[in-house]
Amino acid sequence: MNQLLQTLNQKLATLSHGQEGIVKINAAVSDKLVAFKSKPPSIQREILTVCSDPYTLAQQLTHVELERLSHIGPEEFVQAFVHKDSLDSTKSCFNEQKKTSNLEAYVKWFNRLCYLVATEICMPAKKKQRAQVIEFFIDVARECFNIGNFNSLMAIISGMNMSPVSRLKKTWSKVKTAKFFILEHQMDPTGNFYNYRTALRGAAHRSLTAHSNREKVGLSPSCGLVYF
Repeated sequence: MNQLLQTLNQKLATLSHGQEGIVKINAAVSDKLVAFKSKPPSIQREILTVCSDPYTLAQQLTHVELERLSHIGPEEFVQAFVHKDSLDSTKSCFNEQKKTSNLEAYVKWFNRLCYLVATEICMPAKKKQRAQVIEFFIDVARECFNIGNFNSLMAIISGMNMSPVSRLKKTWSKVKTAKFFILEHQMDPTGNFYNYRTALRGAAHRSLTAHSNREKVGLSPSCGLVYF
């Protein structure tokens, strides 16, 4: 009983910490947006000036993903997919209010990463520079795939497929797209994401047979979260 209570208290403390972190992040983002609109910075730093190594960025994305994923409990998935009352489409079968804040925050993180990728690609004025950013994110996506971070991989691919990026035909003509098409094929939704599920099983097997922490690092993919 003592072990059960101790585990429960640790879990509740973790969930509380996660919710507090979400509130702080949302407040910080809102403050930055207000400050940016009122006084835009004279110099906008591009991502290549902050981190030019694809593997390092993929690692950092994986740390963010794991930290946010750790706060999501199974009860949030149950509440997210609960069937509504057939007689009243606005009323849930549960009387209590749905508490899926951590899950919703994870979806918002995915969308934020998509827009970051699209923004970074569209920022440079010259085609050559835009092509360089695209190739950089392709390499980041490949490293995410190798690590097992499929959620960030999907977000990067989704950002590249946004209309502001996909319409840059002259820019894409300067990009070596072979690696991108391979990664895009892995996230193909055909057959209920058959290729993706196959890659997931392979990543899970590699994690079980890994001999080092670098090989063991992996993130359970969450493509289903994208379509909420």
